Amino acid sequence: MDRSDAYLHWNNAQLSAAEILRRAHGLVAFGWCQGTDATDTAGQPVEPWSAHACHWSLLGALAAALDAPEHAPDTPELIAELRLALVAISDLIPDWSLRHWNDHPARTQASVIDTLARAQDRLAASAPPEP
Repeated sequence: MDRSDAYLHWNNAQLSAAEILRRAHGLVAFGWCQGTDATDTAGQPVEPWSAHACHWSLLGALAAALDAPEHAPDTPELIAELRLALVAISDLIPDWSLRHWNDHPARTQASVIDTLARAQDRLAASAPPEP
C-alpha cells in the first residue's frame, strides 16, 4: 500500500468544532470499539487515522477526525476549534476521562452516537447567529 493511502483522507472542509464533531459522529456510527482507540476488521488495534480502522472509540474518533498527525495542521485556530468540540462533549459526560467513559461496561455504541449528536446540538445552539 502506498504511504499516502495509509491513513483516512478527509475533504478540505474547514476544521471547525462542528466539523470535528460531525466527523467523529460519522466514524462512531460506522463502527465503535472499547479498550483501544481504533480497531481493524479483525478487531486488532490500529491507529485511529489508519485506512484499516473500521471501529473507533470516542477518543479515537476525535483523533481520526483531525487527520493523520503528519497531515493535521497544528495551528492555534485548530486547537481552539478542538477545544470547543471537547467542551461541548465534556458538558455531557460526567467522567474526567473520555477513554474511561467510552470503556464503561454499560456503554453502548448508541449512547456514544447520541452523545456526539447532542454535543453537535449544544455547539450549534451556542454559536452566534449568522449575519
